[in-house]
Amino acid sequence: MSRADQKAQRTELRILKLLNGHGGSGLPISVDGEQVILCATGRRHAFPAALVEDLEQRQLVAHNNGHLLLREEGKARLMRLLHPDEAHLAQNSELGETSIQTPEGLRTVRVNDAESPLSRLHARKDRNGKTWIDDTQFQAGERLRSDFEKACLQPRISANWEAAVASGSRSAMQAGDISDFAIDARNRFNRALAAVGPELAGVAVDICCFLHGLEQVERARGWPPRSAKLMLRAALDMLVRHYGLVTGAGARSVRQWGAQDYRPQIAE
Repeated sequence: MSRADQKAQRTELRILKLLNGHGGSGLPISVDGEQVILCATGRRHAFPAALVEDLEQRQLVAHNNGHLLLREEGKARLMRLLHPDEAHLAQNSELGETSIQTPEGLRTVRVNDAESPLSRLHARKDRNGKTWIDDTQFQAGERLRSDFEKACLQPRISANWEAAVASGSRSAMQAGDISDFAIDARNRFNRALAAVGPELAGVAVDICCFLHGLEQVERARGWPPRSAKLMLRAALDMLVRHYGLVTGAGARSVRQWGAQDYRPQIAE
């Protein structure tokens, strides 16, 4: 934003704040050449007439019997100017609810689903109208994330999941330190990672649980571009099979060219 635009925005903010402080009655308005005069509490406030006209054309303010009034759209604009971070979050969020385990018990919190790379991959469609991950893959990743959160594992952002799966070791937090609810979730989480295997567990946790972006995972692991998508999809297929989300004749076929216990690797 240029300095001129910043100055105009500051002036716009002053006008909207001034009108907002005087309710539905608005403020008396008069024109003096290229300036508009607003009278409030015995003071005269001068503003560029062109800016006030622009606000009126944008339906932020309105004239009524010699008064300038703030419209509902103007109030919304004022809130966006006063709280830009909150406005950006509201505009770019897909808010939902989830349950997390706290020392006081189970608590429902609001979450931004748009932050999840898995949600974006599930919503984004290619030229043929197909999403990059299907419903069962998305459900499998969300189930892993749900158990991760219920198990109170979020603070341990430096955990080495590949090593934990390979060695069968438990987290540093002992079972006695958490509730039975969290212990059950942790056991389900560990079983899911064991089913995925140590080579794919890390990328599954990074993306599904810690909500790391694909490019972020590739940079951190030294992987080539677009490889994280392939590894994630392989991990999600393993989770689909582990959770039994597709059974019978419609069961997903996980294709591979190796032995039954084969796990793919990317050479560094």
